[in-house]
Amino acid sequence: MDNELNENVLLNLNTAFLSNYIKITINKGYQFKKPLILYNYLTPDLESHCFNMRLDINLEDDASVDVLNISNKNIKNNFLNFRQKISIGKNSVLKNYNLDINPTSNIKYSFKDISLDKNSHLEYFIYSKGSKFAKHDINCSLNNDYGSVALNGIIDLDNKKHHEIKTVINHNKENCKSYQLIKSVLSDNSKGVYQGKIYVNSVAQKTDGYQLSRALLLNEDVEFNAKPELEIYADDVKCSHGSTSGNIDENSIFYLMSRGLSHSQSKKLLTNGFLNEVIEKITNEDVKSLIKKLTGIKE
Repeated sequence: MDNELNENVLLNLNTAFLSNYIKITINKGYQFKKPLILYNYLTPDLESHCFNMRLDINLEDDASVDVLNISNKNIKNNFLNFRQKISIGKNSVLKNYNLDINPTSNIKYSFKDISLDKNSHLEYFIYSKGSKFAKHDINCSLNNDYGSVALNGIIDLDNKKHHEIKTVINHNKENCKSYQLIKSVLSDNSKGVYQGKIYVNSVAQKTDGYQLSRALLLNEDVEFNAKPELEIYADDVKCSHGSTSGNIDENSIFYLMSRGLSHSQSKKLLTNGFLNEVIEKITNEDVKSLIKKLTGIKE
C-alpha cells in the first residue's frame, strides 16, 4: 500500500502544495452528543484555483463522534484536492457522512486513509452528485480483531457529470467484518464508476466481507463501469461481491401511471425508492432526516 501511495501523483501534489492542514483529536472516553459539522466554505470570487487541503481525525480509545462534511454553493471551475487520515482507537466509533450536493463546475478528488483498532467501528456514507467531476478514493484497514466497517454510497448524476468511488477494505486481522453497498442513478450523458476491493490477509481468519453495487440507467446515453474485486489469502472466510446495472422497469412505470401518477412522477418515485435503501442504512436519525431533506430522497 505504501508504494501505491507514493505513486499517487495527486497525493504528492497535496503534500507539495498543501494550503491548509487541520488535525482533530477526540480524547479518550469522550462521547459526542451531537454531530460535528465540517463546512468547507469557498468565497464566490474564487475561480480556476487549485486547493490542496488536509484534515486528519484521531479518535483515541473508547471515543465516539459523528462527522458531517459539506461544502457551500457558488464555487466554480476550481480543483479541490482533499486528503484525510483517520485513526479509530480501541472500542471507538466514527460515523462519517460526506455530502457533495450543491451543483458546481468543480473538479474534486478526495482521498481517505482510515485505520481501525480492536473492536472499533466505522460507518461511512457518501452522497456524490454536485461536482462536475469527482473521485472518492477510500483505503480502509482493519488492523486489529473485531473491527467492523459499514460503507454505503450513492452516485446520483445528470448533465454530463462524471463521478467515481473507489474503495479498498483491508482485512488484516481476525474476526473483522465489512459491508459495502453502492447505488448509482445516471441520466443525461453522465458516467458513474465504482471500483471496490476486499483484501484478506493470510492471518485474517473468520473474515466476513460483503460488497454490492447496483446501477439504474435512465437513458441510453449514460455509462456505468463496475470492477468488484476479492483478494483472499485466508481459508476460513466468508466473502461475496456482486454488481448489477439496468434500465428502469417499464412495467412498474405503467403500474404507477395506471394509479394516476405522471410518467415523470412515476420515474421519480421509483428512483427515490431505489436510492432510499442506502440512506436507510444511516444509523443517526437526525442526520438521516437532514440528508433526506437535502437530497429530496424519501420513502
